[in-house]
Parts: sequence; structure tokens; C-alpha cells
Amino acid sequence: MLIRPLPLLNFFVAIVMFSIGLRVSTGELYDLLYARSLMVRTLVANCVLIPAVGFLLVHLFPLTPEASIGIMLLAAIPGTPIALQFTRMAKTRLAFAAAVIFVLSLVSVAMTPLIIQILPDTLRRSDRPLSSLLATVVLYIVLPLCVGVWVARRAPNLAPRMVLPLGILASVIFVFLMWETRSMRREALNTMRGHGTVLAMVLLLLSSMLIGWLIGGPDRETRRILATSTGMRSVIVVWYIATYCFPGTELYMIPLIYLSLMVPANLLLQLLFIRGRKLRPAQEREAA
Repeated sequence: MLIRPLPLLNFFVAIVMFSIGLRVSTGELYDLLYARSLMVRTLVANCVLIPAVGFLLVHLFPLTPEASIGIMLLAAIPGTPIALQFTRMAKTRLAFAAAVIFVLSLVSVAMTPLIIQILPDTLRRSDRPLSSLLATVVLYIVLPLCVGVWVARRAPNLAPRMVLPLGILASVIFVFLMWETRSMRREALNTMRGHGTVLAMVLLLLSSMLIGWLIGGPDRETRRILATSTGMRSVIVVWYIATYCFPGTELYMIPLIYLSLMVPANLLLQLLFIRGRKLRPAQEREAA
């Protein structure tokens, strides 16, 4: 590898979270929070239904301990800044997409220490892994997000002009990260193959995307955004947990494999959605 992936990943996360903060307008965030039915469905789906799916999967398949913990963590922790790379093409609901990722990212931050406390033995009777994990989450997720919101409020004319270059930079870094980690992801796939591990993650991904699509209501673009935001679990936070709380284990491979699955799946969803959007006007003209 040309560089270590973790520092570049941290930089990518910080940039994207800052960009999300810039995109989230107070009005759109309030609209999402006050859309109680949609908000409740989103939270129930991400915090109850998908964790239940993960719990079911780890009991259906004869998984290794690392795979079971990793899949449960993926199911339990929603929200990932990577989703912004696949929702930025939303034409009419771009601010809504940023607001959803904003809310789910905050949920992931709130849930992380709670989930870790459920597994106290993984901390090896020391507070240092947990404190290091929380410091990393605050530094690369919470702080850039808050700074982005602050800049958007204090410099409303500047913030929109920063979004495009930051988006381009984030896209370049994301593609480079995918290239740099290709051997790691291939090794992870080969190592964890068997015991139904990959199949369990595929089912978790497809179930999460389907749940997100179903809770989105009649608006197709909203459904696509929620399918992406819900299906793309927080591989970054799970990677952080594996790094700080499960050193020396194969747990870090689980988010790598899920990343390899969720990127092409959501890319395919986006391409199908764009194709369908182009076909609908033609069909409407023929019907008229």
C-alpha cells in the first residue's frame, strides 16, 4: 500500500462530516424532525428492526465469534458518511438526504458507547480503549459535523460554494481508499468465507435496503435516499470499534467485507433509479 488506510479514512470522514454540516439547513432539519411519522419510522427501522434482523442472522448461521460480533455491530449502528457519496445525486431531496445522514450519524455516536458497554469483556478491564474510541468518534465525526453546521449558519453565502469542491475531494479520496484497500478487502473475504458469514452480510444489506425503501413513503426519491442511508451501516464506526476494542482479532475484516458489498449494491440502486427516472417521462409521453 502507498499509505496507511486509517489516517486517510479519518481525513475522508472529517471532510464528509464537515460537508454534511454545510448542507444541512436548519429549516430542512426541522422539517425532518417535525415529520414525525417519517422520523419515527426511520429511527424504528435503524434502531429496532435492523438490529433484530442482525440478531436473527447471527443465530441462524454458525458464525465465528468475530463474525457474530461484527454483524451485530453493523446491524446496531446506523449512519455512515459514505452514504453521502450515493445520495448527492438527489435532485429535489439533496438537503433531505444530508439531514437524514446527519440524524443517523448522531444516533450512531449516541449508540456506540451503549453498545460497547453491553460487551464489557472486550475492553479488557481498561477504560483506555473506550476513551480512545470515543475521542476518535468525537474528533472525526462529531466535531467536523458541528463545525460545518456553525459555518453554514455564520457564513450562509460561503457554505454553498464550499460544498462542490469538498464533494469532489471526498469522491477522489473515496475512490483512492477503495483502491488502496482492495487487497485488504480481498484478504478479508477469503479469510471470513465459510460458515455463512458473507451470506449473512448480504442478507443484512438487502434487508436493510428493503426496509429503508419501504419506510420512505410514496416519494421514490425519498425511498431511494432512505434505502441507501439505511442499508449503508456504519462500517467506519465498526472499524473504529474493531481497532480500539478488539485488537489482534479478525473483527476488522467484517466492516471491510460489508463495505465491499454495500458500495456496488448502492451503486446499482442509483443506476437503476437514474435509468427509471429517464424512462418515466418517455412512458408518460406515450401514455398521453
